[in-house]
Amino acid sequence: MKTNVELKDGWSLKKAGEDREWLSVGNMPAQVQDILYDHGLLPEEFRLGWCEKALFIGESDWIYRCCFAGEKGRKCRLFFGGLDTVADIWLNGRKLGRSEDFYLPAEFEVSDLLEENNTLYLHFISPISYMGEQEWKEKWNGSVLRCKTVRKPIHDFPPEKMEKGSSYQGAVPYFTPVGVYAPVSLVYYEEEEIKEDFIQARVEEDGRGVLSIEMRGTGRPNHLTVRWNFPSEDGNGTPGRGKMQSFGPEVNGYGWSIREEIEVEDPPLWWPRGFGRQNLADICIELWKNGKVCDRLLKRAGFRSAVMDVPFAYRINGKKVRLFGGSLDPLQGYTHCYQPEREQRLFEMVENANMNTLRIWGEGIPLPDAFYDECDRRGILVWQEFFLGHGAYPDSQKIRELCKKEAEFLVRRLRHHPSLLLWCGGNETLMGAEFQGCCPYGKEIFLEDFPEIAERLDKDRYYHPNSPYGGEWANDPRAGDLHTYDCVWEYPYKSYPNFISEHIRTAPPVKHSLEKMIHGDIWPKGFTGLVLDDSSNSMPDTWLERSHISAQGQRKTGDYWEFYDAENADDLIYRFGAAYGKEIRRYGEQVRIGSREPEVYSGRSKGYFACKLVDTWPKVYCAAIDFFQEGYIPYYSLKRVFSPVLLCFQKEESIRLWCVNDSGEEAAGSVRYGLFHIVSGQIQKVKEKKISVPQGDAVLLDDLADFRFFSKDCALFAVLCNEKGNEVSVCIDYVDIERHLKFPNAGLKLEMCGDELVITADKFARCVQITGEQDGNPFGWLFSDNYFDMLPGQRKTVKILGDKEYGTICVKAQYGSCEKIPYNREDKTDGTYITGERLETAGTGQQGTGYRKNAVPGS
Repeated sequence: MKTNVELKDGWSLKKAGEDREWLSVGNMPAQVQDILYDHGLLPEEFRLGWCEKALFIGESDWIYRCCFAGEKGRKCRLFFGGLDTVADIWLNGRKLGRSEDFYLPAEFEVSDLLEENNTLYLHFISPISYMGEQEWKEKWNGSVLRCKTVRKPIHDFPPEKMEKGSSYQGAVPYFTPVGVYAPVSLVYYEEEEIKEDFIQARVEEDGRGVLSIEMRGTGRPNHLTVRWNFPSEDGNGTPGRGKMQSFGPEVNGYGWSIREEIEVEDPPLWWPRGFGRQNLADICIELWKNGKVCDRLLKRAGFRSAVMDVPFAYRINGKKVRLFGGSLDPLQGYTHCYQPEREQRLFEMVENANMNTLRIWGEGIPLPDAFYDECDRRGILVWQEFFLGHGAYPDSQKIRELCKKEAEFLVRRLRHHPSLLLWCGGNETLMGAEFQGCCPYGKEIFLEDFPEIAERLDKDRYYHPNSPYGGEWANDPRAGDLHTYDCVWEYPYKSYPNFISEHIRTAPPVKHSLEKMIHGDIWPKGFTGLVLDDSSNSMPDTWLERSHISAQGQRKTGDYWEFYDAENADDLIYRFGAAYGKEIRRYGEQVRIGSREPEVYSGRSKGYFACKLVDTWPKVYCAAIDFFQEGYIPYYSLKRVFSPVLLCFQKEESIRLWCVNDSGEEAAGSVRYGLFHIVSGQIQKVKEKKISVPQGDAVLLDDLADFRFFSKDCALFAVLCNEKGNEVSVCIDYVDIERHLKFPNAGLKLEMCGDELVITADKFARCVQITGEQDGNPFGWLFSDNYFDMLPGQRKTVKILGDKEYGTICVKAQYGSCEKIPYNREDKTDGTYITGERLETAGTGQQGTGYRKNAVPGS
């Protein structure tokens, strides 16, 4: 039977042209920089994005050597899952060929070359040198980046115009990785072999399940068996519901093929996260010849239906599903090797933030099967882009053919996943050309080639030509999808776009992340933090050094001038984070409510993606999750605006209270809402009513005009409880900017039981912040909610997520003092903490005052 033997051991590395000894390789796959780092030949700061001392890697040739045992006389292929990027491959003194596409695996027949003892050489050619040797046409000048003549991520190359600050992804000044980034394997095979497969589980309109099997291969097999099984729901290994069928392939002179449809009665459905269970069928397909299994295929599939009425308006299994999530860059930049531990933390944060979709960015890298398996298991939908990036591409036959091969391979590899929602032709390829006023060379790739491949190989999934795309121009908000650059560009129809595939603002990460990633002080001498007309930058130079200047990150901030002037780094970090969070809330609530004007095409937007979801290198830009996988105000603002059931106030010609229900069921209960005075905490107006909001709808609950006029130092509140009395949604909102408001020094009472923290505030608490430390380390904590406002007397329960078993948790309101409580996950006894240690309050420079010069202590 076919077997796969991964070559993990026996590897070594050296720089081409040098007589130095070979460096041993401890773990494969590993890129050149990983191996040099393991040998102490690259400094620790390289992994934090300071890459000046690593530039030689991309400017040099490198040679990998592997000595391994083989089974001489067996049919065998040598398979490379990912080579970065241009490599000549030699086995036992004979050249097998060249690989020159980062996005495609490489495979070579070695049956006649394999010995009992073998030596493999991989000669990686400098991508910088290789780029300079590629065909270049004069017409591309000013329109096409030269790095696009090489099929490798465009952000791996030096910027064509070097400027102050980092590269776009965050490395300073940039970084060009080289080497093996995915497993290398020997594939031993039989004459009877599966070469192509398409397994699709679908649900017909009448509810019947259909398992479609299409396969082709070599040899002359006797029969093929298909076994499928739904694991039991009890999780204890009890067999679930399944079936097995046997089929005779059609054999011809070129091999064999089979096309069958298996009816599955009343299949358990696969649902997106938040709408139901992620039921998956285990499918085993075996190819038999003369009583022996020659080849075996194992996959998991989910039965679901997906109907798109207009672009991005989905009904999955008959329920309206809006798409909430983020644009996913590579999880880190110092290596392209996959890191599952970072993936697990990412998924935990995605789920905690009420996200149901990830957009796999066209300027990123291929992700392994394990990533999509996890999306299937968790119910995370996937917007999958082909690997084209910002601006025009060479319209050469070579690039076009490579892109077609990449797309075919990707579609064949991923099309069985129920989490895969749609295909997209790349990121900002057309929009980038339009922004630059350039000819969109290479547009045939995503307007002709990719849609033909998607239609031929996966016709039931939607293909979107590019992101953004639709309407009279690429980024027309009325149709298709929108990238919201309204912070630097002005354009019509931006208020209620059809779909937001990128929403962007700039803010720094949390303080301990910022301290770890920059050189110098986070509050340099002479920096004031004031908003002045002659200020060239709103952030210190030490911050801007870790931001991409030409991407205008310093212009993409939220309205930070609506918050108090900063007196120290804590204030400044809060100021930008709060401004970003306010923008997320404003826009997110607006598009979820939707326009009720008949001339507005989109009505409610079909979905909302943050840009970017995660930082690839440490950076001061727009990610909701920083490089160290810490979440700050923007992350938790997304969590709240993505709440399946959302209460929100619309403040336009009147003040109106809305309830938006994008959960899987009808939302019903009782909502209590009104006005309270921020400093005194006294409720001044209050109303209560029963509500019922259909699934997938937004309902106006009340017009608050009968409140008449009221003081701007009051705040609005609304609390929705379900029919069992449990809180479903809490909304606190303001009618004036924070800079004009005064806040009391709220006293916080903390209670801890196991992994649950209960917070009670005696006065109104603005932006309650929870941090933790374990043995002096502040990194790695994750809380179910954070950076939230609290009403007087409100009890807020927060779960401690992640893998922290013990430590100390600190809780403070932005304009209050900090309280501490010990944490031990195993301690289930109730422990109440009331007084606690008073820490220095941000903005005062004083101990224990609990308020700043612009705030008023409570009565």
